[in-house]
Amino acid sequence: MDFCGKNINYRDSMQDKHDGSFVDPKKQIIDNLKYDPDSGVDGGDLRYSLHGYGAADIFTIDEKTGSIYSHKRLDREERALWRFIVLATDEGGGGLTGFADVIINVWDINDNAPTFTCMPDECNGNVFENSPADTLVMEMAAVDRDDPNVGLNAVLTYRITENVKNEFGTDMFNINPNTGTIHVAGGLLDRERTESYFLTVEARDGGGLTGTGTATVWVADVNDNVPKFTKTLWQAAVPENSAIDSEVLQVCATDADVGENADLMFSIIGGDPDEKFYIENDKEWQCGTVRLKKKLDFENARERQFNLTITVEDLDFSSVAVCLIEVEDSNDHSPAFLSQFIQANPIFEDVPVGTTVTTVRATDKDSDLNGKIVYSIKSDSDPLRQFVVDQFGHVVVANALDREAIQKYALIVQASDQGTPARTGSVTVLINLLDINDNGPRFEAPYMPVLLHAFDPDSEENGPPFTYSLPPDYQNSLDFSLTDNRNNTATITALRSFDREKQKVFHLPIVITDSGIPAMSSTNTLTITVGDENDNCHESGHKEVYVYSYKGKVFRELYFCMILVVFCAVSSFSSFMRHLQCTHIARTARKHITGYALF
Repeated sequence: MDFCGKNINYRDSMQDKHDGSFVDPKKQIIDNLKYDPDSGVDGGDLRYSLHGYGAADIFTIDEKTGSIYSHKRLDREERALWRFIVLATDEGGGGLTGFADVIINVWDINDNAPTFTCMPDECNGNVFENSPADTLVMEMAAVDRDDPNVGLNAVLTYRITENVKNEFGTDMFNINPNTGTIHVAGGLLDRERTESYFLTVEARDGGGLTGTGTATVWVADVNDNVPKFTKTLWQAAVPENSAIDSEVLQVCATDADVGENADLMFSIIGGDPDEKFYIENDKEWQCGTVRLKKKLDFENARERQFNLTITVEDLDFSSVAVCLIEVEDSNDHSPAFLSQFIQANPIFEDVPVGTTVTTVRATDKDSDLNGKIVYSIKSDSDPLRQFVVDQFGHVVVANALDREAIQKYALIVQASDQGTPARTGSVTVLINLLDINDNGPRFEAPYMPVLLHAFDPDSEENGPPFTYSLPPDYQNSLDFSLTDNRNNTATITALRSFDREKQKVFHLPIVITDSGIPAMSSTNTLTITVGDENDNCHESGHKEVYVYSYKGKVFRELYFCMILVVFCAVSSFSSFMRHLQCTHIARTARKHITGYALF
């Protein structure tokens, strides 16, 4: 039959509802597909079949009538065109087959609302503050999945449903209804006042469906604010001995702008001709640290106070402030005398106590307590405290002087300030004493003290240190004294002069106690012998001696004794002195005497 030799295209359309469902899911789409040019052939003998994507599961064909049905919902936004091959077999004509190319177009209905292309919370636009009206801010674009070629289903219009009002009560932004571009409408945009704005934008298609989105407008910064110091007057104090790079103070400023428009630079523009200071910038915290560049000297009047003019700048603007820096005195100078030595006028040894010997004067370049001077005499230069020095530097006799004890003094007078720590200077004052006749004649040889040492055969813990003492009942306490030196020794000193011819030996009992627990003590006897002096005159005398001859011999010993008796004068000298004198006489007389002596 002729059906099989022709391509028959059928275009049929169906309209889907906006919800994408059919009123009748098995709606007949195509009928009267029959066509057989053979006359006399019953159309009922034809058998139809549908072939292609979607056949059987979405579309079916009545094999007898050739009617095509859809048994599922169709969505144009998923697939707008379906294409099949329909085969027709002529059973009565010997099974001849023909085919038809069937194209099905799905007609659009307004079943999709507009949606904005940006993700929620990502519809952002930027505009510089102070921008004039009609400045483009952003484009708020939306799409509609309906067919733009059919009716007005995909034709969109835009409007702002929730706008922002300016200080005059009018909208700050507007939108192009056809393109969705947002512009500045009027009113001053000030980032420092409001950094961002939120607009609700509606997109509406021709069928009345709408979609909304939130547009976030970010106001970008421009450098329209002057940096300002947080204080117009800054004050600080710095010790003069501060190290270089020491922090003096920190100054800070604010700038309402952000980013590079708020990068602040601090500098000193006045009040520091010698460049004693510099400023270290901290852009993150918008502060500047004033630091010491050179050493300070409080003693220089120009460097006791600095009145600095400082400035802070951003890219376009600047402001100034005053920084008052007080330099504090440090104790960096010692008191100083004009010379290292002072020779005082000689004074007599009997000058009254309170006599001013000389006056010393020291100066200190520091101020306040650091420069307040207190005088003193170094103790080891005047161990007996014979002199004092008052606050005016007067060196005064404090105790009676004795030239026979000390003839010259080399006093070290110190001048100390009251800083922390104190500093000291010194001068040596030389004082010579003039003699007065205040001593009678006396023996040349002095009585020397005796130094005693002790030992203990016990172990160390039961031994030294020792203590020395005289018994409480010692009867000769007016003759000798004992001094415990606290170093395991004791000193015995004679308290008077002695006459050997009256008593030549003294027995001194000494009690020595060890450090054991319990302590042990023993009494030791110190024998003191008084030495002889030639303090007695000799007395003349005579003795008659009979000398006999003894068989022509004279005993040497008797001869010697005879000479002693004859020639030694009566004296109370010591035996040692008599022996020397008599021996000398005997040796002289031996030459002249002959004969025999017998006693």
